[in-house]
Amino acid sequence: MKFAFNLSVTLLALFFLISCNKNDEDPVLAIPANYYYPPLTGDAWETIDPADLGWDIKKLNETIDYIASNNSDALIILYKGRIVTEKYWNGFTASSSKRIFSASKSIAAFLTGLAAEQGKLEINKKVSDYIGSGWSNALLEKENQITVKHLITMTSGLKENLTYEAEPGTKWFYNTTAYHKIYDVLTKVYNQTNAEYTGTQLWSKIGMQHSFWDTEPGFGDAGPSMSCSARDMARFGLMIISDGKWNGTALLNDANYFKSMTNSSQTLNPSYGYLWWLNGKASYILPGTSPSLPGPLFPDAPSDLIAALGYADKKIYVVKSKDLVVIRHGMASNAPVTLAASSFDNEIWKRLMLSVK
Repeated sequence: MKFAFNLSVTLLALFFLISCNKNDEDPVLAIPANYYYPPLTGDAWETIDPADLGWDIKKLNETIDYIASNNSDALIILYKGRIVTEKYWNGFTASSSKRIFSASKSIAAFLTGLAAEQGKLEINKKVSDYIGSGWSNALLEKENQITVKHLITMTSGLKENLTYEAEPGTKWFYNTTAYHKIYDVLTKVYNQTNAEYTGTQLWSKIGMQHSFWDTEPGFGDAGPSMSCSARDMARFGLMIISDGKWNGTALLNDANYFKSMTNSSQTLNPSYGYLWWLNGKASYILPGTSPSLPGPLFPDAPSDLIAALGYADKKIYVVKSKDLVVIRHGMASNAPVTLAASSFDNEIWKRLMLSVK
C-alpha cells in the first residue's frame, strides 16, 4: 500500500512538473474568439496588447518606425476589430480627416451594391438608363453599350477624356473620369446628394463620424472624393472583413455581389474586382499605360489581401485569413508616386508579416 501511495504521489508530481514546463514553453495567448465592433458614437474602442497575441514586439516597432519615416500621418492595425496599434504624427489626431482620393472607389463599389440590392439600379444596365444620353464623348451607339458594371470594373472602353477607344469589356484602363459617373448614377437613383445617401446608407450604420464628401481635382473633370479619419477608414475595413455586416447586422445582404466585388471582376486585370485591388492573382495592371505584369501585386503580403488604395498612399488593407485591417493615412511615401499601388505597399507587408504570429 505504501509503495502504491508513493508511486501515485510521484506520478502526480511528475504530471504537474511536465504541465508547468509545457506552459512555460507554450504560454496560453489571450486571443479573442469573436470580433469586436466599437460603438457608433464616441471615442471608445477596445484595444489588445500585441504581446498577448504572441507578436514580435521588436519587429512591430520597426514596422511602425518605417511607416512613420515615410511621411505618414496615421497608422491603425486592427485584430478582430480591436486596436493593436494606433499612431498619429504631424499633428494628426483620431478625429482628423483628409481626402482618401481613389480609396473612395472601393467605398463607391459598396454603395453601388447597396443600391442594386435595394432595386434602385442593375449593374448590367447601360449607364444612360440612369443619367441620360450624352454623358460621354463617344458616339451614342458606343455610349449605349457601356453599363454600370463596365464603370466599376474599369472596362468602359473610354479614354480619360471620355472618347471612344475600345469595345466595352475588351480593355482594362484605370479611368477615374469615367468612374466619377458612378456618383451621377447614385445621386439620380437615390434622388439625394452624395452626403445624404452616404450618410444614411453607410456612415451612420457603422459610425463613420468624421467623414464627408470633398472634390477630387486633377483627374479630368473634378469629381467626388471622400475625406475620412483613419478611424473611419478602419470602421469601413472592419465592415468589409465582416462580409458587409456590422456587429451581426447586415448592411449588404447580397453575398453574390459582395463576392464579385472582392474577387477578379474580369480576366484582363485579375487583380481588380469592383473598384477593389486584389492580391495573390497571376498578373496585374497598374494605373496608367503599364502593361500586364506577372505575379501578385504584393508578393510579401497574404495572398487574400484586398485593398482600397488612393493617391499619395492612402491605404485600407483587409486580410481575412489573418483577421487584420490595416490603415495608413498621410502624404505620399518615399516610394515612386503612383495613383494606387506602389513599392511602399509591399514593404509595409514584408515588415509586418515578420511581426504577426
